[in-house]
Amino acid sequence: MKEKGNYAAVTEDWLKKQIDKNADIVIVDSRPKRKKYNKGHIPTAISIPDSQFKKMTDQLPKEKSKLLVFYCGGFKCKLSHKSAAKAIKLGYKKVKVYAAGYPAWKKKFGKGEAVAKSKAAAKLKAGTEEGSIDLKAFEKIAKEKPESVFLVDVRDPDEFATGSLKTAVNIPVDKLEERINELPSNKPIVFICGTGARSGESFYMVQDIRPELKSVYYVEAEMTVHKDGSFTFKPTAE
Repeated sequence: MKEKGNYAAVTEDWLKKQIDKNADIVIVDSRPKRKKYNKGHIPTAISIPDSQFKKMTDQLPKEKSKLLVFYCGGFKCKLSHKSAAKAIKLGYKKVKVYAAGYPAWKKKFGKGEAVAKSKAAAKLKAGTEEGSIDLKAFEKIAKEKPESVFLVDVRDPDEFATGSLKTAVNIPVDKLEERINELPSNKPIVFICGTGARSGESFYMVQDIRPELKSVYYVEAEMTVHKDGSFTFKPTAE
């Protein structure tokens, strides 16, 4: 790894190794979402276009010690460097840049992941309870395309700290009303908690306060997050 400014520049081999061993890192694609990210991106990467960085800081982990790796369109692209600098200003302590970016990754490892048009929304199948999402459909999304939904863990911070789904944002249910404008209108929203109670409450809160958000669901199930980062959901007993 080569140092550049206040952060380290990493290689595709190093990054691939981290992904393969499921390392505790957050990979951020700084390119435009529709034009670039949706057509192909590095596996597990989340989309935070540099132009939207200030509006999407809620997508970043709350823990400032979490390792962040930014990338964009290659050595001639400045977006990842600009985003990395912004993250450092926010107080993140471990920030790196994969300067060779997506072109080098694609050349060596292939296209990676892509987001098909309207495909994510079509996969969202309603469950039997009002506002709930079909559990099997949700588990498939959470494992294969977690970035296709805005996932909100509404448990308390101490519960969230013990483990949650990888892309989940923590907004405790008792703070949701004051932070409800943080919910995006450009992707489906799914609430999770430990049993389905608080996630269901969150669903109805959105209906009352932001009824214009139409693609909103909650998981009606008991959630267990394991030490290795995997998770299981058990249907809530009647």
